[in-house]
Amino acid sequence: MITVTFIFAPVQGLGGQAQAPAAPAAPQAIDPAQIREQVRAGLEAARATREGRTAAQQQRISVGPNGIVIGDAAPGQPGTIYLGPRGMNDMIPQRAVDISVAFFIMVAVIVVGFPIARAFGKRIERRGQVATLDPSTMEQLQRIEQAVDAMSIEVERISESQRFMARLQSDASAQALPGAHSR
Repeated sequence: MITVTFIFAPVQGLGGQAQAPAAPAAPQAIDPAQIREQVRAGLEAARATREGRTAAQQQRISVGPNGIVIGDAAPGQPGTIYLGPRGMNDMIPQRAVDISVAFFIMVAVIVVGFPIARAFGKRIERRGQVATLDPSTMEQLQRIEQAVDAMSIEVERISESQRFMARLQSDASAQALPGAHSR
């Protein structure tokens, strides 16, 4: 479990804009004006509590691109604290961020890369195979080839025979026609 403690101090810059606090300097002497300001703020908080307003109602918290600003409840008043966009960078250690990024990149590579690697491996495996047949298969193929050659020769003989028969029939019909006119 991580516990984070923030110490808020009022910081006001030029034009009523909230600014990031400067780095703490060496301890300074206590200024009476600061003490008066702290007492006045305490009295205002007590009055607000007496009037029924809680501390949560008095402060306005906004989170945006400029960081986290915690300000007074009245609009237009300057904020009480400004925590810049890089102020939260120290919340998560950099090594944890690096490990998280590396993990998600690894998951993405596995999800995308595994199917691609499988397809590439299958392609290489198919390319490496050479069609080698055992001798019995080669012998069967030779016999099939010889049988096909024999059938083609027989089909050629049958077609030659049909052409011869067709020629004989056409010659016989040509000789029969002139004899039919002589009667």
